[in-house]
Amino acid sequence: MARSPKHAIPTRSGSGVRPRAVAAAIIAGAGIIAASSLHAVADQSLLGDIALGSSGPIFSQTAYLDELGRPTPLVEERVNQLAAQPWLPAEISETLRAGLAVGTGEAATGEGSPELLDPAVAPEIAQFAWPTVSGKCIGGTQTATGTALAVPGPSELPAPGAGANQTAFLFTALGTAPAAAEQGGMTVTWLNLDTLAFGETPLGEHGINPQGPATISGVADTGEGVVVAVLKGTVATTEGSCTFLPTAGVINAR
Repeated sequence: MARSPKHAIPTRSGSGVRPRAVAAAIIAGAGIIAASSLHAVADQSLLGDIALGSSGPIFSQTAYLDELGRPTPLVEERVNQLAAQPWLPAEISETLRAGLAVGTGEAATGEGSPELLDPAVAPEIAQFAWPTVSGKCIGGTQTATGTALAVPGPSELPAPGAGANQTAFLFTALGTAPAAAEQGGMTVTWLNLDTLAFGETPLGEHGINPQGPATISGVADTGEGVVVAVLKGTVATTEGSCTFLPTAGVINAR
């Protein structure tokens, strides 16, 4: 089983590396990229706090996510306000609402929904801060919503499983065809804020949701500590390839 590279960043006394500032910059950069697709038409007063709030709140996951990793009422309000704007195409409005429903746990299960874990054996899960989208991903015409999560080890789920001092990453493209056997286009770039180890982990097909939707995963040697991660890239399904906007998350891998 392939493992992602692990490196140590040299530090200097005095004005050395500031890992939390680096993490904030990583999350902010991913948010700016994700927001850029709507920049030409979006009301920045609605997007600003969510996409560009690089300090404190988004990093600490207090203003945007609750203790279970679900969007807070602030996020729900902002997303619903944006989705209700008359200038926003109906397809994008539906995608925003669908992504919010996934994040809050209100999305209905059924065809196109990922398998749910038995609560008795479910591992500790860290959900990424916001869902992501890919246009013309479902049947070549419809937008797909993608969700990402991380599971600190040791844990057998999700496949292929994470050992001690490892973190498993999982991505699901909701409503899509099954994942193709050959992947390699989606990666998670991560940084451990406590040890300053970092790496890039490719996600692959490991037999999760074989009937769809496309679900891929990978394992990183993150070590213990607070890990900030950015997911980006392309998922290959049996119908084609879908490129998703970046999303980011913070994982307490202890």
